[in-house]
Amino acid sequence: MLARKDGGIPDIGKLANTPYSSIQIRSETKPDGAEEWMFNSKQHDPKLVTTIIDDSKPTFNGGVKKRYTHKQDVAQFAIYPKGQDGKLSADQIACIEKMAQGRSNGQMIADAGSVQVTPALAGVPIVGPVLAGIFFGQARKQVGNVASDLAGQWNDC
Repeated sequence: MLARKDGGIPDIGKLANTPYSSIQIRSETKPDGAEEWMFNSKQHDPKLVTTIIDDSKPTFNGGVKKRYTHKQDVAQFAIYPKGQDGKLSADQIACIEKMAQGRSNGQMIADAGSVQVTPALAGVPIVGPVLAGIFFGQARKQVGNVASDLAGQWNDC
């Protein structure tokens, strides 16, 4: 059906594509039985990978369970492109190591700062110990991510 020229849908096999391209086809059946098709193509867009799931399934009690997910992520191959034969180059490996060092150093800095703040949070009645644990864990994670990004920028990765 997708390869028919008279159906109005282009032959997907003949469309130009790269590792950075994406194609989305969506069909919808109207209450009157008419079908509506949407075709979207992004070429040479290495920054984002988009995943869209629009699904409906019947349930055991006669209802319909609908699920719609729209997720955009930064493409991994845009951050760490592969070198020759699918292997990382020495410069790319050095960048990954520098970013990992930056993350661990940032986590140590967050630990040092959190040690000063955690006792004050733990002193709050009832919810204090929970808040202190959440603060400690989130501070460590966020500062590690920022330090990793800074290390990557500092070393021209």
